[in-house]
Formats: sequence, structure tokens, C-alpha cells
Amino acid sequence: MKEDKRPILVFGATGRQGGAVAEALLKARWPVRAIVRDIAAPKSVALRQAGAELVEGSFADLDTFRAGMDSAHGVFSVLPANLSETEEVRIGCGIADLAAESGVAHLVYSSGASSGDTPTGIARFDAKPRIEAHIRWLPVTATIIRPMIFMDMLINPAFGLSEGRYTFFLRPDQSMQLIAVEDIGKFVAAIFADGIRFSGRTIKIASDTVTGRQLGEIFSEAAGRPVIYSRFADEVLAANSDLGQLAAILDNGPLADHVDLAAMREINPEIISFRAWLATQRHQAFDALIGSDRTSHSA
Repeated sequence: MKEDKRPILVFGATGRQGGAVAEALLKARWPVRAIVRDIAAPKSVALRQAGAELVEGSFADLDTFRAGMDSAHGVFSVLPANLSETEEVRIGCGIADLAAESGVAHLVYSSGASSGDTPTGIARFDAKPRIEAHIRWLPVTATIIRPMIFMDMLINPAFGLSEGRYTFFLRPDQSMQLIAVEDIGKFVAAIFADGIRFSGRTIKIASDTVTGRQLGEIFSEAAGRPVIYSRFADEVLAANSDLGQLAAILDNGPLADHVDLAAMREINPEIISFRAWLATQRHQAFDALIGSDRTSHSA
């Protein structure tokens, strides 16, 4: 990387996505400015020690981000998952407006693979296409990424791993695509490195494809004992609107779409499979659910 590269301003830098992006950019020798709420917090201090410049800012006052965008090459925008739909739209559009006003060369917005033309009825999903539409209207070079389902989200007590089973939304032979959060950072670093190629594009990104049956097999292998896979019963999905909506999105909605993993590897040659991720990346969360007698397996 040339030494005269201008910095990338990274939102959510102490969180999962933003942290992965900051790490990947620093590894690629981009100067990173990290938006943080508290510069004295341990994660903020770790970012500074890794080489990032810290910028203190608050979503309550978007104007605090203006100085961070001064002379920046790019902005990576990702928002917390706990915002209301109204707040998410306000903040997401406001960050994009500031990027356009500041004249940054490239805005990368992390949306979601559930985004589409038809509302899902789930607020955290339906805010994102509204932000996407606003970004496309602005005079700024932008790339929108839509990460598929996070691998981390599958390691959830609600799905029954502690009981030797895994109950999820997929039928046994139905497939879905997943992404490792670490891979999001690598995709974003590749996008900033080749802005002309990715200018104006909206890209779904994924690391692996798995079926329901394969989930049972992978969990069994990682646990060292059988984990029985099943789909939520139809009556359970019918009785719980949130579960039913998620199943519908996987059955016939945006999450039913699959991206070409070969094309993903062209952008990020290091994409990681769910089997490899489970074996090497998230031992503690998985071990806590399946017990201490886990047998280690290599990917």
C-alpha cells in the first residue's frame, strides 16, 4: 500500500462487523479511523494499540462524525442491531449524507441479505432497504454489501445444542448461505482496494452453503457425539409470528437466494467454511452449550 493513502472511517469498530473491518484494513495497511463511544474503554484502547486513530462520537449527535470524515478516503457504515426502524433509517441516512457532503471517495454500507423490494414485517430488516435507496440517490461513490446469515448466530441456546439436538428453520435438504464475520472484514478491505470495480454495486456476500442435515452432521462432528437435526414443527412456526417470518424469508424470500461461492473466492480467497469456522474460531460459545467433553476435530 502506498504511504499516502488517506484513512478509512470505520463505524462499529468495537463491535463484530466494524471490528472485523478495522482489523482487515489495518492488516492491508490502510490507515483506520475508528468511531468509538468511549476512547478509554478497553476495546477502544486495544484498537489504538493496533494502530487505529480513535474518533469519539455518538449516534445521538450525528454532527460529531463530521470531523472524522475530514480528509478520509472512505467510510464503512454499519449500525447496531438494537435500533428501532425509525432510528436506524435516520442514522444510516445521516451517515451517508455526511459522507456525500464531506466528499469521501467511497462509502461502503453494510445492509443485510434479508433486504429486498418486499417488506418482511421485521423492523430491523425493513430499515435497510430504505437506507440503501437513500444512498443510491446521493452523489457519492458507494458499494452496498448484504452479508448472509452470520455463523455466530447459529450458536444459540434456543436451538437446543445443550440437549443433543438442533432445531432450526431449514428442512433437512434445504440449504442456506452463511458468512463468518471475519470474512466480512476481508470483503470490505478488498472493496476499498478496488473502488472502481465495486463502485455502484450491491453485493450479497457469503462464505459457505449448508443444508439442515449438514448442520446436524457438522455439529455432531464438532461435539464428538450425535446432534439430531430437525426443523421447527409447522404448528410452532404458525403460532410464533417472528419464527414464521424468518422461516418464510428462508423459504421464499431474500435469504433463499444463493450467491456463487467461486465469485466470492475471487474477491476474498480466504473465505472460511462453517465446519472450519466451528473447529477453529468459536470454541468457547460452542463448548458452553455442548459441555466440557467436546472432542476436538480439525476442519
